[in-house]
Amino acid sequence: MKLGTKKVILAFASAVIILVAVISLLLPVRLAGFLPAHMNQTESVSKAPSSKTPLASPDVNVAAFKGQGRLAFVRDGLLYVLDGRTGTVRQVTADGTAKNPAWSHDGKWLAFMHATDSQTFDVWLERQDGTQAHHIPGSYCQFSWSPADDLLAVGGQNGIWLVPLTGKPYQLVDVVTSAPVWSPDGKQLAYTVTLPYDSKHPEDRSDALYTIGINGGQPRPQAGTRRLVAPRAGIWLAGAGWWPDGKGLLYWLDPWHGLSAAADGLNLYSLQLGSDKPKSLAHGLTNPQWLSLAPQGRLLMVTGGLRIIWANKSLALINMESGQVQKLPNPTGCVAIDPSLSADGRRIAFVAARDLGDQVWGFNNARDLASWVASRTLWVENADGSGAHPLPSAGRGIYQPIWSRDGRHILYVRDNSLWLIDAAGGEPAKICGPLTAEYPDAGSFGFYGFISYGNQIWYQP
Repeated sequence: MKLGTKKVILAFASAVIILVAVISLLLPVRLAGFLPAHMNQTESVSKAPSSKTPLASPDVNVAAFKGQGRLAFVRDGLLYVLDGRTGTVRQVTADGTAKNPAWSHDGKWLAFMHATDSQTFDVWLERQDGTQAHHIPGSYCQFSWSPADDLLAVGGQNGIWLVPLTGKPYQLVDVVTSAPVWSPDGKQLAYTVTLPYDSKHPEDRSDALYTIGINGGQPRPQAGTRRLVAPRAGIWLAGAGWWPDGKGLLYWLDPWHGLSAAADGLNLYSLQLGSDKPKSLAHGLTNPQWLSLAPQGRLLMVTGGLRIIWANKSLALINMESGQVQKLPNPTGCVAIDPSLSADGRRIAFVAARDLGDQVWGFNNARDLASWVASRTLWVENADGSGAHPLPSAGRGIYQPIWSRDGRHILYVRDNSLWLIDAAGGEPAKICGPLTAEYPDAGSFGFYGFISYGNQIWYQP
């Protein structure tokens, strides 16, 4: 492979900045077109996609997914639901673009974002059987389900609102905030606010970290508890945002609110509630998929700076209260990325890929890129890093493995499709795909090698 001399691809960095700008300007849109709840994979679609070109139905292996819970996935902008309990697959949207599907804590409701043009999205809700579909009025760029109740928190330019399944939404916070993050018991939300600043000197602006109690729901805005102020810096809640026991918070610190600097990684901090002395844990990229919480109170993350994911990336287990870091060994000659902890916290699934070194910042041709993608293999190890071994039958070009609830199977993306494999090995089964008709020409490089399928797939074991 010919090594590029810091071949920084400005188009990708620009895309990130543009994306941030678009998200901040979300507006309400018209009602979307949805398919009847009774329609299944054997029935015709009554409303054509907005492209006016009929799309082939995705290839779905219902039998292989039996007993594996519920799966919501997006294929070429259209949202589908696969139910492993009933053995059915259903198309949810008939036009426009859907993204960010998410199941409620009990799997009975599905929330997602839907747009009928390229820039404006609404948040929608529907029951798992397709009934009672309705959108949430207002301009919101983020949402999250309560882990304990059928309650949705939405945030954006209009502050934070709580959306119950019955009754009217009500405002909890009346200033512009970050995306709200639920505590594990569903009794609090964490969020950040940019404090007032001189518009002539935006580099001097400071962020504050807040929590606010839900208290069964209040019909008027409340005052949150300020936990921390970061002078001349941004605060990004990291991953789940909270310790597993709800006694502390996790956040990235972004000095001077620098997007370019953040792309090369930030320092991750842990703050115990009631303390004003956060602990610095590790340095890493801010990809939410690269953080996993164990029930034992530990954090699994990918450590290492530089935006290129094929260099300087390793796994570490961290005690969030003490700040103690246990680095896990990489497979020889590889980086370790895309980690996933089993539900019991005892095993780790991750992707090992060829370490190209920090002098490679791009690829001279598609063949070189394909060669590196082919080096991405699925590995499994114990939580202490012992017993690491590959699952060769899973194939090559692996992305974002996810454990099943019982710890016996692993879902992962390969060849633009979702696959399922026994954690002990054996032949994998293709569950659904392709996810996009443009693959592999579009998006195969991602952002310096990072590709997220989080806005296309939500698995509810």
